[in-house]
Amino acid sequence: MGDNQEDSRLEMSQQNKQIIQQVFELELDGHKDARELYKEEIAGFLIKTDDGSYTLSSEKRSDGIETLHSTFGARTEAFEKFAIPSKLKEKAESRKIIRVLDICSGIGYNVSALLDYLNDSDVVIEVDMVESSLETLATTLFIPDICKSHGFVKKTIELYLIENGYLQYNKVLSDIPSNIKLNIHVCDARDFLKENANKEYDAVFLDPFSPAKCPELYTVDFFNKLKEFLTTTSLILTYTAASAVRSAMIKVGLHVGEGPQFHRSGGTIASKCFDLLDKPLAFGDEKVIALSDVGVPYMDPDLSDDYNTIIARRQSIRSKIRGVSVFPSSSKLPRYLGIDPMEIEDETLRDKLNGYVQNMGFEALNDPRILSMLDIDRNAPSKNQVLELEQNMEYILNSI
Repeated sequence: MGDNQEDSRLEMSQQNKQIIQQVFELELDGHKDARELYKEEIAGFLIKTDDGSYTLSSEKRSDGIETLHSTFGARTEAFEKFAIPSKLKEKAESRKIIRVLDICSGIGYNVSALLDYLNDSDVVIEVDMVESSLETLATTLFIPDICKSHGFVKKTIELYLIENGYLQYNKVLSDIPSNIKLNIHVCDARDFLKENANKEYDAVFLDPFSPAKCPELYTVDFFNKLKEFLTTTSLILTYTAASAVRSAMIKVGLHVGEGPQFHRSGGTIASKCFDLLDKPLAFGDEKVIALSDVGVPYMDPDLSDDYNTIIARRQSIRSKIRGVSVFPSSSKLPRYLGIDPMEIEDETLRDKLNGYVQNMGFEALNDPRILSMLDIDRNAPSKNQVLELEQNMEYILNSI
């Protein structure tokens, strides 16, 4: 993404927003068929994914568009990346209530998947659904029915819109079971955390757009605040595997592991408890986080900075430390650290990688000091390995 994009924070289509606002106005004016009138137009913003469920695209930018979900299957992704790895079914066996925080609820698939996942459990399911875009929530009412549980989500959204004066007619024919309590919060997730102290959740579904397009919800400061809402057995689940995100989680003391893979990278699961993570990070990923500029996390000290400020702050730090106190991430250098350069068949790449480390005072990729830097306890939790790598690098660079 270019540095000079003044309004490059990702949002849903402006046309979609405008149509939703028109629906609000017409229905409040007494037009009972307002939603039906705009149904086909709004359908034009929906993208059918491979499992038959739908997703929304973002506003078009110079760098393309991004969808709310994987086009390989929006609902399937919600199960594979959020509901199933949350381990809430096991918790439900010994609990009377399960509480979940769903950040960036979008069109409600993560909550729908959760409800189906816990369908056979005799437990109260309470979900705080946080979404900054009122229009995105309202668009959910136009999503074709895919399952009964999504009807519960749609009904909850409709009731919220009616109670808050955006709509006035009950059109969603769905009765929400008494054990399901869905609470809608239309606000910035940062404000929700600041204004709702003393809450605890069994799981947090973190599902914004990608970190490069929505860094506000992936900062060190955001995770530090979010950590206050976790018990010792809670999990944070997110689809992204970005090094900056994992770095931020580690810096606030969370253990980090790989999430289940669904057509793209495996996502990330974080917890206060290492034993709850099924799969540690790959050593190559740990090297990228600890030893290169791409591991620099996003920061937002007061949980109030805008997109451009957060992006610029990280870019500034990266440019200052790249090739000085951390290795450059160019050409995937961190993943090659420690190997014999002659194993790299591409001579141009080999010379380039050796050049990067030589500029920092090392002889080659397998310089004994680099090998010493990488000599850590590989059986330790990923968080500990990343911190040990960082400490080793600082010590060795200070001795050069």
